[in-house]
Amino acid sequence: MSTALAPATVPAPAPAPGSAPASARAPRPELRPHLLAEAASLLVSALLSCTWLVVSVSMLVTGFSALPAALSGLLLLVPWVIAMRWAAAFERRRARAVHGVDVVRPAHRVSDRPGAGGWLHTLALDSISWQFWRSVLHHHLTMALSAIPALVALIALWAAWTAGELAIIGAPLDLGPVHAGRGLQLLAAVLLLLVALPAIAGGALAERGLARVMLPSTDDSLRSEVAELSQRRQGAVDAAEQERLRIERDLHDGVQPRLVALAMTLGLARSRLQSDPDRAGALIDEAHAEAKAVITDLRELARGIHPAVLTDRGLDPALSALAARSPVPVDLHVAVPERLGREQEAVAYFVVSEALTNIAKHAGASRARVDAVLARPERVLHVRIEDDGRGGAAVHHDGISTGLAGLTDRVRAAGGHLEVSSPAGGPTVLTASLPIPTPAPIPTPKER
Repeated sequence: MSTALAPATVPAPAPAPGSAPASARAPRPELRPHLLAEAASLLVSALLSCTWLVVSVSMLVTGFSALPAALSGLLLLVPWVIAMRWAAAFERRRARAVHGVDVVRPAHRVSDRPGAGGWLHTLALDSISWQFWRSVLHHHLTMALSAIPALVALIALWAAWTAGELAIIGAPLDLGPVHAGRGLQLLAAVLLLLVALPAIAGGALAERGLARVMLPSTDDSLRSEVAELSQRRQGAVDAAEQERLRIERDLHDGVQPRLVALAMTLGLARSRLQSDPDRAGALIDEAHAEAKAVITDLRELARGIHPAVLTDRGLDPALSALAARSPVPVDLHVAVPERLGREQEAVAYFVVSEALTNIAKHAGASRARVDAVLARPERVLHVRIEDDGRGGAAVHHDGISTGLAGLTDRVRAAGGHLEVSSPAGGPTVLTASLPIPTPAPIPTPKER
């Protein structure tokens, strides 16, 4: 099954012409660290290092150790992954509210499987991602590193309290040969306080620096978006190249030879127009029929570039027309209650078109099924094509068998994902997931 990438941020709608940009109208509040909150956060992390750190490491080690025993370790690893997701969310909120670090929620992959299976699949996708293990490492390092300065500060505060209390009640203190009077006790209390405060401040600064380094920031989000856009751009370039090769092949192998034959037929008719009018008339009739056939081929070629019914009436009628023209019987189910973007409709159409063409040419199938469903609230269009053929379909980028390769590039250019499952003996299942942008709100008369 395919997965979709959940974005870290949702872009805001574009401002109306002539208006100030959103950043100018609502500036992002400046984030500042809170020293007292950082001290309290350090003590909380130190307390967690004595309790939750031990529990978390024990669950992880025991879970992995028990995996060979009929995967029984999953009974510990699944709750551990859930807890780590909560811990990552807690650390992001704490970094922003306490340390003033501008962090974002990283992009993550979400399964398109329904029900409990999809939820477990999403957990599995999280558990194999670098962002997940980076947040796990940050959470555990924060607890482990906070224990040392917190312990030093607590010992120093306890000793300062004891020395101050002894000085107040006037109790003498003998430390071996040294006799500590009231003045020396007060001096010791002050010095111990001076030790505790830098320990707390140093631990808070270390915790803040760790959050800046290891938690996903806006720079990481931008780098991720740039990488994703680069992949989509490369997919668009590859898809355009595959489309150019397809059109060139169709023109060279189909239309061009027929046009050459048409020209030769007209030449023969012209040469016999005086000597054999009956034969010339027959040749002209033949040329006329061939011209109409070539027009039909050109119309089919134009439909392959972008069908008019898709632009005029939408995805459901266009897929119905594809299913009606298919030589293999097709069970069609379309649940798309609204018009989608032109790009998403075109990609979904060509996925189904190329899949049905491959089924008719290569699969040896007796029946096919096409499902196109718009999932909400995720707004992801799922297109699934299945046949009962011989299987063995694969994606090749060899410039010859370019069908599935072109579909993969088209779907990737639209920000989606295409998966092909085709074991030997069948069945073959193509699954495409296309993210659908949220439609822009209709402006009110005042905004217009």
